[in-house]
Amino acid sequence: MEKTEKIEKNVWKLQDGYEIPQIGFGNYNSFGEEEINAVHWALEAGYRYIDSASCYKNEVEVGEAIRQFGGPREEIFLLSKLWPTDYEHAEAALMKTMKELGVDYLDVYLIHWPGTDETKRLHAYEQLLPLREKGYFRTLGVSNFQPDQMERLKEVFGEYPVINQMECHPSFQQREISDYCKAHEIQVIDYRPINRGAYAQDVKLQEIAAKYGKSVQQVVLRWHIEHGQVPIPKSANQERIRENINIFDFSLTEEEVHFIDSMETGQRAGSDPFSYNG
Repeated sequence: MEKTEKIEKNVWKLQDGYEIPQIGFGNYNSFGEEEINAVHWALEAGYRYIDSASCYKNEVEVGEAIRQFGGPREEIFLLSKLWPTDYEHAEAALMKTMKELGVDYLDVYLIHWPGTDETKRLHAYEQLLPLREKGYFRTLGVSNFQPDQMERLKEVFGEYPVINQMECHPSFQQREISDYCKAHEIQVIDYRPINRGAYAQDVKLQEIAAKYGKSVQQVVLRWHIEHGQVPIPKSANQERIRENINIFDFSLTEEEVHFIDSMETGQRAGSDPFSYNG
């Protein structure tokens, strides 16, 4: 990847020709007026990738915030996800998501979890292919998939997913998966990127942050970008929302990236995709 070009534009190029902003805004576990305000503040701060999902139960609020903000639809990069209980009726789930968001297409639609039933997983992907062709969404991807599950999609459907969204932060980096994705031009999106502020008291990270006049959270978010991935931090605090996106005026040194790499503990914070079925 030509990193200098992409940092200048603050986007990554996807294998299907579309572009994705290098940072997104997460929307898990926020509702009502708080959620509308958070998305509106994010858009005001410069976020253009809004990450959503049917299971978050707040897509009406996300859509309302986007409408209140105004501007052309094509300037917003909107991603949503298909929940495992909807794998048997993917089209109806997609239509419901678009209705709640108030849009006539999505930029990206992901299969949210692989689940333990390969037949259902493959059937869900199969249902989505013609919906992509109809223009209901542009890019088809997955979330929480393992390399063998993505390889199986290639075997059955002749294509790799364009995106794989996964848990990723300094203490749980899943490098085997991200290395596989890079080798097959699958863009990685990182959820829980700062692990809910878990690294704020790390002395070495504080030193790096002070060097650049940044917070520890900003340093960690920048680390994701140095790896060519897309962090999607979430917050309902206006100042924190602004702070999280203010990471494009500095770069980490190779030594600093390697230090953060060394923080790996293998400790997952979220659900385990090997057993989780929604």
